[in-house]
Amino acid sequence: MFGARSGNTITNHTSFKNLPPKVKEKKNLIDIFSAKTRQIWNKKVPGTQMEKIQNIIQEKYDVKFENFWDFHEWSIKNYSQFWEEVWNFYEVICSKTYNQPFGRTGDRFIDVEWFPGAELNYAENIFRYRDDGVALICVGEDGNELKVTFAQMYEEVRLYLAAFKKNGLQKGDRVACYMSNRREAIYAMLAAASIGAMFGGPLPFYGSKGAVTILNMMKPKFLITLDRFQYKQDEINILDRLPEIVNGLGCIEKCIIIPTNEKSKLKDISSVNNSCFLDEFLESGRNPDGTIPELVFEQFPFSQPLYINFTSGTTGLPKGVVHSAGTFLPLLRDFGLHYNLGRTDVTLHMQPVGWSLWNLLVGNLMLGSSLLLYDGIPTMSRTAFWDILDKYKVTYAFIATSNVDTFEKEGIVPAPDCKLKHLKMITVGTTPVKLQNVDFILQKVKPDVFVGCLYGTTEVIGEFSGFDYNTQNYSAEIQCPALGVDIRIFDEEGNSIVEKLGELVITTPSPSFPACIWNDEDGSIMQNTYLSKFPNVWAPNDEAWIDPKTRGIVVTGRSDNTIKQHGERFVSENIYYALHDIGEIADSICVAQSNDRGDSRAVLFVKMKDGHVLDKNTISKIEEKILKELTVLYIPKVILQVKDIPYNLNGKRMESVVKKIVNTNVLSEVNNIRNPECLQQFWNIPQLQNF
Repeated sequence: MFGARSGNTITNHTSFKNLPPKVKEKKNLIDIFSAKTRQIWNKKVPGTQMEKIQNIIQEKYDVKFENFWDFHEWSIKNYSQFWEEVWNFYEVICSKTYNQPFGRTGDRFIDVEWFPGAELNYAENIFRYRDDGVALICVGEDGNELKVTFAQMYEEVRLYLAAFKKNGLQKGDRVACYMSNRREAIYAMLAAASIGAMFGGPLPFYGSKGAVTILNMMKPKFLITLDRFQYKQDEINILDRLPEIVNGLGCIEKCIIIPTNEKSKLKDISSVNNSCFLDEFLESGRNPDGTIPELVFEQFPFSQPLYINFTSGTTGLPKGVVHSAGTFLPLLRDFGLHYNLGRTDVTLHMQPVGWSLWNLLVGNLMLGSSLLLYDGIPTMSRTAFWDILDKYKVTYAFIATSNVDTFEKEGIVPAPDCKLKHLKMITVGTTPVKLQNVDFILQKVKPDVFVGCLYGTTEVIGEFSGFDYNTQNYSAEIQCPALGVDIRIFDEEGNSIVEKLGELVITTPSPSFPACIWNDEDGSIMQNTYLSKFPNVWAPNDEAWIDPKTRGIVVTGRSDNTIKQHGERFVSENIYYALHDIGEIADSICVAQSNDRGDSRAVLFVKMKDGHVLDKNTISKIEEKILKELTVLYIPKVILQVKDIPYNLNGKRMESVVKKIVNTNVLSEVNNIRNPECLQQFWNIPQLQNF
């Protein structure tokens, strides 16, 4: 995200012939970490929220915790009581209390009901503060700046809700968002939550086809979007895409467009069905005398659907993961207990709607913390990112692993007078964190900052990883599981193992888990994707191991066929979708390749039509098409030409076979393949041996 992608390589398929056999040796990641990991934190921070809740639980249950690990053990053995204590500690706002904190509704791991009988509202819990404290600090690449207090945010949501209700929004309806990281997205979400509607949408970087795919699944009644936005100093025009997106979706009754400059207000938007500018929409919610109706928080069960987060998954089709209103509770655990954030803290928030981190970071508002909403990427200078953190007194910042790599390679470090004195925690994640990432932050950014490896997935609201300021922390390891989360590593037989690579699983239920998958009427998608590998556990399809000396966890990558690149996770089908109508390409296959440093990249092989070759012009066309239809983050780092694409007897591309060859350089016998002779061309390619 920060900085240009690396160049691609073009290889003619004739160079694959007559290469001598050679097996690429790969280093053992466990050995690398065991030899190089080191203690990076061993301090004591008195008076944390973690310490306070520990004291309450010790006295109430007559137990004694000698350290965090004792507390964690209690939280997973008594997870029902643990979540009840989090509810009490943060004084959850509800109109009706629960009968019990936890109940079973079926035999599956996911078949649970949290706090049955309780009635509450997500937005009301966000608005526990309605004073003059700063809720949002809105900053953009264009230099604009705006601060919004909790009181002002409340009034904005009041107006948004009035307009939504006047225009027909009801409980269970969907409000879609298609915009960059702006305050209006938060206002729209909180208004939707107030009435029991659902909220979600595609990333703003998606082109028309990618956006339509998600919106067509979601079938929203309202779409809130904007005219344009600036990203890495490039102008991205949304307004020109809207006719193609909106006019083909009959479900959208109102398309609300935010004009980001005065010129946009003069544009003719009549080509976009049912469209209006934001001011007109908001004015429609006022009473005849100009007053605004009161903001009423409708009361719902803990399980009331709130968010739809879309993720590609392993089938190539987006999955709409539905999260309930009660998912604010895990966020109180994460940002309150593990991060120790409160009213004096500022959190950097750079992720737009469409990325699950948007949903997570909004939860900071429940603690009275401020969100620094940065719209774009601060690349106006080599020190700009750190200057932003310093200027706005950021306390906590999440940075994607790929961005840390870019910072290190391009020397993006704080200026000499940038002390970052307020910054107390940086978490790194989305892809496995490397030892060098942590060293860079501690050596080049700030030596006394707490650096944590964050681990979570789109499928949950909340995190699987935990942090404790009063526990030792080791380089590039997940310090500890989150409270109430029992992480184990299973071998192929489902046995729990330590110091060996295996499948990461979660063995305790949690309010973090999704309520359902959108349009998964019989629950089969949920079952087959996350619950079928092992009985009675949640398997997010990641490989990991546990360090027996430190008890830290190291995630090494996905165990399925998903591709990770630039901190983004996607599947091959996304690429095929984008390239479908490029006339020169006959077929293609895209796989992930990883190296022994933990880097991952997408490799695209294309079969050209007769009379065409993969030249620079075709490469550019491929890149531009993926940029237009998907996002720049999906453009493969390597694009190569091959004679043929392998298919099985059922007519399906064989990505898993090609991926294995590319990553191991071993050409083994494969059954159930239509054209086995083509596998030779993916083996021992010089351009793929090192990166």
